[in-house]
Amino acid sequence: MNQPADPALFGLNRLHPVIGTEVRGFSIADPDGASSIEKIRRAWLEHPVLVFHDQAISDAEQIRFARHFGELEIHPSVAHRASDHPEIYRVSNVDEADNILPEHSNEWLYLNLSWLWHTDSSFRKIPSKGSILHGIEVLEQGGETLFANMQAAYEHLDEQTKAAVEGLAVVHSHDYIISLSSELSQREERGEYIDLPPVTHPLVRVHPETGKRSLFLSPHTMVGIEQMPESEGRALLDRLIEHATGDRFVYRHRWRAHDVIMWDNRCTMHMVTPFDNRIQRRIMHRTTIVGDEVPIAASRFS
Repeated sequence: MNQPADPALFGLNRLHPVIGTEVRGFSIADPDGASSIEKIRRAWLEHPVLVFHDQAISDAEQIRFARHFGELEIHPSVAHRASDHPEIYRVSNVDEADNILPEHSNEWLYLNLSWLWHTDSSFRKIPSKGSILHGIEVLEQGGETLFANMQAAYEHLDEQTKAAVEGLAVVHSHDYIISLSSELSQREERGEYIDLPPVTHPLVRVHPETGKRSLFLSPHTMVGIEQMPESEGRALLDRLIEHATGDRFVYRHRWRAHDVIMWDNRCTMHMVTPFDNRIQRRIMHRTTIVGDEVPIAASRFS
């Protein structure tokens, strides 16, 4: 009879040179104490996207694991919260009655916006620390998740660009997400959301635990750069997004059933590749960890 893997002896396997690391021999449902959680936390700081295979966990087990790393957010979109566990954000085109969401419904249109690059909760005054996503029902093709390492993207900027972006601030807004869907934004009734006023964050931030600098980009919430005219600021953001999403900074995850991915929102961004969500089912449950503090702006002397 096979003995269960010892969580204290879990292994790490890089899936991409700068982002995406597999964790082997660890059970999210049974992590075996604080020492193992601390080892995962340390691994997470070094490897901002951790991939766990074969984790057939319940929502309650996912929530319990996530709470080892902080308090949990409640997502602003009421329709996408799990009815029995509001800490679960249902990144799913299948409703809780097991039906695919009606095409062009508010919920269907809102979910499509996850196909854009973004950083979770960048629209909050204190953005999230990280997210944990459980792939419950996945696709053989499409519906992959791409992750970009924003620390590596910053490090590979030329010195002139680093100097140009230092000290700039970007306005982020949840309403801007909705504006990117021409159909949803034109409706009088768009669904129920928590009211969140626009916030301003530094374009270059310092990680509060590692001290490393990274670009803070979230294309589906960024209204513009405070210190620049709209067109000029948008052009700069677009150049930075193109740079940061190059293949050398991006890991593409092809989901297997009951994969769990844990990522650090303080130094990454991500997106979902399109799929035919009118007929293809994809059910993912996400927990989002409350941020530790407002983003730290990088300065020449930090």
